[in-house]
Amino acid sequence: MQPVRRIVLAGVILLGTLCAFIIPGTPMVSRAHANESGAHPGLWKYLAFRGNHFLGKVNTEVFLADLPANEAQKILISIPQGSPLEASTPRVLVIDVQSKVAPLLGAIDLSGSQAWFSPDDATALQRIRSRRGDDIWQNTYRFSPQGVYRVRKKPARAEEKKLSPEHWNRIKTTFYPYPPLNPESGPVLEPAGLLYLASFLDVGSQTASRRLYVFDRKQLHEVRMDVEGRRRLKVSYLEKGHQQEVQRDGMIDAVKISFKPRALIAQGQPPEQFSFMGLRGDFDIYLDPANRIPVQISGQISRIGQIHIRLQIVEF
Repeated sequence: MQPVRRIVLAGVILLGTLCAFIIPGTPMVSRAHANESGAHPGLWKYLAFRGNHFLGKVNTEVFLADLPANEAQKILISIPQGSPLEASTPRVLVIDVQSKVAPLLGAIDLSGSQAWFSPDDATALQRIRSRRGDDIWQNTYRFSPQGVYRVRKKPARAEEKKLSPEHWNRIKTTFYPYPPLNPESGPVLEPAGLLYLASFLDVGSQTASRRLYVFDRKQLHEVRMDVEGRRRLKVSYLEKGHQQEVQRDGMIDAVKISFKPRALIAQGQPPEQFSFMGLRGDFDIYLDPANRIPVQISGQISRIGQIHIRLQIVEF
């Protein structure tokens, strides 16, 4: 894999800061392949966001790439029960989200998520979540028509923390069956797929709404997605193309897309709080309809509160 180029912004090396904490052995998306995606040509391949609040700061990077289905198949794990979903398109998209949440009080939260999904409808095939810090772990989720199979890995001893996850010996497997769904419910996504869907959403119908099914950590969620019209929004970000770089500053009429998740659980079972790029519960994505760029993501973060995470860099 070719080395990933560092991007310097306002004296902060975003990629160096975040990716230094990726668990060794965790698959990283190669940006060298990002320009080959045949699903939606012209879509962004890299986003860098930053959010500032008096109670903390957030830095998030998103990489979008693709790879041939036969190569993706080598990465997708097998499961002992059920039939896992396989790639149904010639190429598979990979989205990689790396976040650093630094609250004013408490420990810094360093987390990563990689997901493999269909470019047609964002059907999730596999997802890997990882966390660094005192409580280090890696969860692999393999999707099937019947539910999601999870493999949770943690170091069994202190010395294993220095090793890659394939050498960790504390392993637990769990299968999470889906609740009964309408046959016409549509595909099951993973959370980062919502950012991908929003980026090529037809926003011509200002009041359009959709119901999506998204598996987060242990539960399936019904997510209501509503296009709520345009909002005047100030933007300031660097746009990188194949041959030029342009600083975008000013006001735009961004399209507000709201997301309201609801856990589908049996009566009496406690619902988990939906998580999206470090945000918890309901959230909003503001999209520039001219170039389909997510310019702002707003929502709640634990220990910080309501925060607006604004675009700093976009690369095509």
